[in-house]
Amino acid sequence: MKIAIIGCGAAGATAAQFARKQNRKAEITIYDNEGYGEYSKCALPLVISGELSWNDIVEYSPQWFERVGINYRHEGVEKIDFDSMEVHAKDVVEYDSIVVATGAKAAIPFEAKGAYVLRNMNDALAIKKAASNAKKAIIIGAGLIGMEVAEALKSLGLGVTILEYMQSILPNMIDADMASYLLNNIKGIDIKTGCRVKKVEDGYVETNEGDYEGDFVVIATGNRASVELCQNCMVERGIIVDEYCRVNDSIYAAGDCTQIKDFFGNDMLVGLGTIAARQGRVAGINAAGGNEKMLPVVSVKTALLFGIEIASVGVMQNHASYHARYSANLLPEYMKGDKIIIKLMASEDGIIVGGQAIGKNASLYIDRIAYAIYKRMHIKELAWFENAYAPKVAPVFDAINVTSQALLLKTRRKNGRNI
Repeated sequence: MKIAIIGCGAAGATAAQFARKQNRKAEITIYDNEGYGEYSKCALPLVISGELSWNDIVEYSPQWFERVGINYRHEGVEKIDFDSMEVHAKDVVEYDSIVVATGAKAAIPFEAKGAYVLRNMNDALAIKKAASNAKKAIIIGAGLIGMEVAEALKSLGLGVTILEYMQSILPNMIDADMASYLLNNIKGIDIKTGCRVKKVEDGYVETNEGDYEGDFVVIATGNRASVELCQNCMVERGIIVDEYCRVNDSIYAAGDCTQIKDFFGNDMLVGLGTIAARQGRVAGINAAGGNEKMLPVVSVKTALLFGIEIASVGVMQNHASYHARYSANLLPEYMKGDKIIIKLMASEDGIIVGGQAIGKNASLYIDRIAYAIYKRMHIKELAWFENAYAPKVAPVFDAINVTSQALLLKTRRKNGRNI
């Protein structure tokens, strides 16, 4: 059996590993147009800041693939002939099944010249080099990538200005009320929201709020799926796959190039390394003859920005019927401890559909909320869910308990009854 894998990111590399585990005799070829092997793209801002070197974030080198019997090719793919089942690169290679994991490219919704983006290792190294001779940088976009790049550049001593089109930062991750807490704790960075960029040329940015100038500009305004090799497949915004990461019996796809249905039945592009890796595992197993299936995606996200941990899962406030926010102690009140802000979202019938957290251990709390969403738990179940307690460890009723109680009370007041 011959398996071709196009792309060596989280999805492609994971697909190769699990295809090998599923079928020890398969002839597996992976194509990587970068040449680094598989590395953590989520760690690229740490390469820019110098906290890590590029070598540090390489998880599976080209040599590793060869050691485990996977044919690693440092070359780009020019064409996939799905009818003849051939990959056209430096030469033509036949396959029996194929995994497309071509990732995504930066989406730039305005005229831009001479600006940087952050999608791969070479981008990170280019930004790091630009920063070494600069005093001021402009970041366009206050999503996760934009905020992480801003923090990295600030740590190098640069003055940083962030321009964001929406009215708050991290608009696809946390609601404005939660973002305001983070915004109030970010020092030394100039953040402009509600700012529409018209044009970028080198270090010059023209906006509806006036013009800005820096030594260089980084554009972080989102991504678009790389689907150029798959125009004959089912493609909308991305390659459409089912829960088996399957396009048809011989074609699979995984990672940022794909379009899937999430837990709530909505179409979404992937855009998360955790989902890409899980898709890669499923696609690799199935391309090698297995029958694995993805769990529905609830989009669990987390980050550490300017020393503050944030996390979210599920839908945001505007897609929920009820919401409540609560600032709770991580320890009993008589103990000195940190606080965490929890926000919960629920549907009309009281089912938990989303959550956000800011503070110490935010990701751990969000993982619990994610489980509640998977299990379609009612607010009342989460409000009375038993948690561990000890004075030096946790309170009798933890942050999720008390936020759920607040949400339950809010629904009763609105409806005049229990839901």
